[in-house]
Amino acid sequence: MGRARFGARGRLSAALVAMTAVWALAPAATAKPTVPAAPAGDWPHHRGAQASIIGGTPAAIADFPSLAFIAAEDRFTCTGSVIAPRVVLTAGHCVEDLEVGGFTSPGAYTVVTGSANPRQAGGNRTQVAETHVFPRFDPGTARGDAALLVLSTPTPAPAIPLATAADGALYAGGAGVLLAGWGLTSPNSRSAPDNLRFTSNVVLDPGSCRSRTRSYYPPYSTAEQMCTIDPPDRRNGACFGDSGGPVIAQRADGTPVEIGIVSTGGPQCSTKVPNIFTRADLVSTWAAEWVAAIETGAPPPALKAKLPRLTQESAQGLVAGVLRGNLGNLFLQNRGLRGGCRRLGSARMKCELLWQHGPKVYFATVTVFYVLRQNTVAWDNSFVFRRASVRCLRSNAARCPVEVKRG
Repeated sequence: MGRARFGARGRLSAALVAMTAVWALAPAATAKPTVPAAPAGDWPHHRGAQASIIGGTPAAIADFPSLAFIAAEDRFTCTGSVIAPRVVLTAGHCVEDLEVGGFTSPGAYTVVTGSANPRQAGGNRTQVAETHVFPRFDPGTARGDAALLVLSTPTPAPAIPLATAADGALYAGGAGVLLAGWGLTSPNSRSAPDNLRFTSNVVLDPGSCRSRTRSYYPPYSTAEQMCTIDPPDRRNGACFGDSGGPVIAQRADGTPVEIGIVSTGGPQCSTKVPNIFTRADLVSTWAAEWVAAIETGAPPPALKAKLPRLTQESAQGLVAGVLRGNLGNLFLQNRGLRGGCRRLGSARMKCELLWQHGPKVYFATVTVFYVLRQNTVAWDNSFVFRRASVRCLRSNAARCPVEVKRG
């Protein structure tokens, strides 16, 4: 919807006067990679709170030949894995825009395979013809976070197999895995490294994942997600730009298998808490059906999307995205933020917020809701932003002029 620009003026409604009455009279508040062996025992619980590779080591593409670098013009980058000559698996949020809703156009993508440094000449550069987000993707919770990019021309990069129900033991906990991608090496970095990097982690058992992610990611689902950590020092993990990359384990016969897709993690790419991944066995049947449809002309998957219930926490996260995207620092540098949300339906909520930034008071009414588009769950929003002078509110709130922006 673009950046908000305040234009039309009016007066504060009685409801807004009541909302600000108390507030306005008070002062404002202020080497060659090998899958590692599992360590003995367990390590301590940690509390904390997003996912790109922190730490780790530069890698040759020969060591991870199935990896794909994904660029969406100059807007963002992700990582993916080749699962068929014309199909790359990545994260759903690398296709669906979780900040403003909607989907990134297939024509915006360039996919590079066969190169550890995609910014240099070499490798195979391919455009994307179409995208498919996993129908059970929930943009509010990031469950089912998976998508497919259909390449315009085949890539010679080898495909990596995806885990199936037969690989259940790899999710039980203790398995050593590798993470690889082109993500940031620090959450504060201005740009990602040119070269592919990798690191090792260990899979945590489902119960530990659930308990150790509760403080920063309450929606964690043991049926749809898995988590890993870097024991015992917890120095390495994934970060922005690694999204969509693979978690690679070894089957009993020693062959590699992708068991997870980089999705999210702790705040600011913290390696002290577990990284969170979409389970590959959740999406492997759906992905295989799309591969058959694309490569051999078989019928596409019959799995149909259904609207999930929009939770209070998910609504708040989506509203925060609307405010960040439209108001920027006018929201991010707020003081005295307060407000709440009320349910308008199973998949729709209306949230009202009030805060101060500089000499202005801001009022936001944002409605967020799920919709079905392209056989997946997407989200949309409508909003009204108002602002008025703090000085005016404290002297004569009922007659105070207010600037309004709608979207």
